[in-house]
Amino acid sequence: MRWQCLIRQHAARRGDGRPTPGMRPRAELPDGRDVDAITTVMVLAEPADMATQFQHMHRITPEPLDRYEAVIKILQGSYYQVPDEFSDRLTALFSSSSATAERFVAARRCTCHYEQFGQAYVVPCEVDMLAPDAAAYQATYWHNALFNPRLTTDVRVLAFEPHWDRAHADPAVPG
Repeated sequence: MRWQCLIRQHAARRGDGRPTPGMRPRAELPDGRDVDAITTVMVLAEPADMATQFQHMHRITPEPLDRYEAVIKILQGSYYQVPDEFSDRLTALFSSSSATAERFVAARRCTCHYEQFGQAYVVPCEVDMLAPDAAAYQATYWHNALFNPRLTTDVRVLAFEPHWDRAHADPAVPG
């Protein structure tokens, strides 16, 4: 998760917040089929306050460029400074009609392959669909809404729960 914080902070500070390869794992289903890269979101371990803040920012700022600049300012600051404040689960938003989301839900597990800056992680995960009233769902939705002015509410949010005991890094990371 420290690596995820570093690459996301780098993207916010130097890449205008655009998702980088390390935020977009290739996912492999249990039957060996690959799913196109998915864009994942890190949510805080206690995501309710951030969900409320992101929702408030979205509602009080009608101009999409102003929303974007406001969220980038937060992400460039201290947001990713303390990895221990984040949940191990990463989330991803899909349209409600997404065949990819349907495959994840049916399989209930996958292996995410993250890679960036010469570092790779292979992380087996359980996959769950979040209820719309879940704080992690709301944090993910409003995070995405700040970046995408055309986002509708007709979406699904999936959570990817890592099995750290079966994950590995290449090259290996000490500690």
